[in-house]
Amino acid sequence: MRVLALGGCGAQGTFAVRDLVKSKDVSHLIIADIDLEKAKKVAADMASPKLSTTRLDVNDHQSLVEAIKDVDVVLNCTGPYYELGLKVVEAAIEAGKNYIDFCDDYDATQQMLALDSLAQEKGITILVGLGASPGLANIAAKYAANKLNQVDEVKIAWVIGAGEPEGPAVLYHSFHGITGAVPQFLDGKLVMVPALSGEEIVDFPQPVGKAQVFYFGHPEPITIPQTIKGVKVVTNKGGVLPPELNELLRVFAGVGLTSPTPIMVRGQEVVPRDFLVAYMASLPAEEVPPEHRLSAMTIEVGGKKEGIDVRYIYSGAANIGPGTGIPASIGAQMLGRGEIKVKGVVAPEACIDPEPFMAELAKKGVIFTETTIMRTI
Repeated sequence: MRVLALGGCGAQGTFAVRDLVKSKDVSHLIIADIDLEKAKKVAADMASPKLSTTRLDVNDHQSLVEAIKDVDVVLNCTGPYYELGLKVVEAAIEAGKNYIDFCDDYDATQQMLALDSLAQEKGITILVGLGASPGLANIAAKYAANKLNQVDEVKIAWVIGAGEPEGPAVLYHSFHGITGAVPQFLDGKLVMVPALSGEEIVDFPQPVGKAQVFYFGHPEPITIPQTIKGVKVVTNKGGVLPPELNELLRVFAGVGLTSPTPIMVRGQEVVPRDFLVAYMASLPAEEVPPEHRLSAMTIEVGGKKEGIDVRYIYSGAANIGPGTGIPASIGAQMLGRGEIKVKGVVAPEACIDPEPFMAELAKKGVIFTETTIMRTI
């Protein structure tokens, strides 16, 4: 199969490319990016005859469509998705090719899902949100749901360590997710709640341990209730480490620095979010303790099985790069082999069998621990 990896030289995209080139099913992989020199450097570091590079601006619609026509699967690692995701999906549909991303922005996901009928008419799969969260979180939720007679709630929580490598797209996504009101599925309805509200302390795997999390804007509360019928609660909460950075994010959001709305500064229009991303990206890297160089996630699924209250908890701690890129790589390979049969625009929990997928992840070192809590009614 031929794969086009848009943004395949980025912080997460590199890990997807690194895994894809190892696959016997991938005959050619093109790293496409607006920064051609960066793409060339990543390709040179991997030194695989399967790799080639090209300069491509995803805002150039016609060039993007032509590039996608030449491959079997397009993997979109560009971001932020709230700006670029829909553009690439529209190009993939026009080109009539299968598509996958790790879109983590809720509004972009809603825009993509609205194109479901167009993708079905083309007979293609647009697989949205297969990274860590969303992605692994959704599949773990579906895995637990398959073992229950009734699912009542899905609670997803995660933290990102300050020592994790983050490109500008991750920063844009993060500030987007803590701005204004964000979607959560509560009491059987999708509602908008204030970002950074709903604070709680979650016990993550060691060495991360206990950490603060808050409501964060993510797609899982939108997509999971469409697949896991009858669920009453689906929430997504996130935070950063060390914990004092959470308070800094509150300050940024509170004074409007995460806003996408331009303001006038000495006669020039300035977008506060653009300034904040540029400023954060310019700061020198600081040494952080080992427990802050990892990210962690828990997925808690509660429901009933044969008259018993059952709660499955899946948890793991790993680096965000492979935790995001490897699931996307596996999904791209499944698309290329024709193993995903569902057509249209779909989330991973709607089209992927959880058991073989999680088994494949385990082979690659991405492992979740399952804890089961049971209580007789």
